[in-house]
Amino acid sequence: MEEVVTKDAKPRDIVGDREKRFQASKRVTIVGAVANVILSVGKILAGVFGNSPVMIADGVHSASDLVSDAVVVWGMQLGKARADADHPYGHGRYETFATLFLALALFAVAIGIIVDAVDRLASPELITPPELMALWAAILSIVIKESLYHYTVIVGKKYNAKAIIANAWHHRSDAISSIAALAGIGGAMLGLPLLDPVAAIAVAVIVGKMGLEFARDALKELADAAIDQSIKENINAMVEAIPEVQNAHFLKGRQMGSDILIDVHIEVHPYISVSEGHQIAEKVRHKLLAQIQEVNDVMVHVDTVDDHAILVPVLLSRKQMLEKIEQARNEHPSINRLENLSLHYTPEGIVLNLSISLDQSDTFQAAQERAEQFHRSLMKIDGIQSAIIHIFATDGQQWNRESRFEEWVLAS
Repeated sequence: MEEVVTKDAKPRDIVGDREKRFQASKRVTIVGAVANVILSVGKILAGVFGNSPVMIADGVHSASDLVSDAVVVWGMQLGKARADADHPYGHGRYETFATLFLALALFAVAIGIIVDAVDRLASPELITPPELMALWAAILSIVIKESLYHYTVIVGKKYNAKAIIANAWHHRSDAISSIAALAGIGGAMLGLPLLDPVAAIAVAVIVGKMGLEFARDALKELADAAIDQSIKENINAMVEAIPEVQNAHFLKGRQMGSDILIDVHIEVHPYISVSEGHQIAEKVRHKLLAQIQEVNDVMVHVDTVDDHAILVPVLLSRKQMLEKIEQARNEHPSINRLENLSLHYTPEGIVLNLSISLDQSDTFQAAQERAEQFHRSLMKIDGIQSAIIHIFATDGQQWNRESRFEEWVLAS
């Protein structure tokens, strides 16, 4: 069934969507920040009183997550601002910068864990058996941090907020480092002190890999890399499902934080009016904005041919064509005036559609002969592929078969 967009249809509230995304992101980040404060203090105290250097290091790691929480809020706050003269495409890239910062922070955490683990492997005699308090602190940290990961990543995916998803992985990296701490503490308590640094290195590799993947995606976004192919195919299918669109081509998209900006060319019937072509373009724009949550801006270019497959020639402008047609009319004084001129530009040339006024005293045969002579003059103009001429009487009445001046249309 064809979709109809009425004049009363309200477009999606993009600004409102951004505000909802920001408030949800802010809320989940504040929850994470409060948890990080409690965990960092608790783990450092447990490490000090439980004789566990690895738990102290884990507590410092949790404290460092507060910086990432602040960066997320900062990036989302700036990213939700409206487009302005200095940022015509919006401020979504601030969110991308926040994601890049978090990615680099994840990678730095991984490097730090590896360096610490190598130091402990080189000096196993310095590893001392910890107390049970440190073991319970590690278990509690794993439960809380893994819960925060799931809570945060659900919100991030719901609002397509990459910075929030990256911050969720910060929570998981903290949980994984606590697993390493648990293994180290448990191993040390069981007489296997080297288990701690070995497990820490394995964890660091996982955390570092995630950091590099987030950094890669952020850099691709900053370089205006193309959006995912599956998204492009979905958009293309949606556009071509609109009956008035003959095909879609030159479809391009780029990521701007959590938003996607789309440029698309559509082919429509070559002889429709400019206003109808614009209406079809608006139908395309409204459909994409309404049905794809991530899309917040659509630029639609209307074509009369698929200029992706056909080389479209640059022909005479309307002003130049009017001058040529007027010169041709001057060669035929019996033509009183030209009206209703339409120019249709095709790959083969210009198709003219116009009306001419002749004296009503003329016979139909005489009018026909004069129109044919004018038609031959028009076809000599460079760039004209064909011409359609309608004949009117001087008083403005179009000839019809009931009058002595029959309706007559000459077409080539």
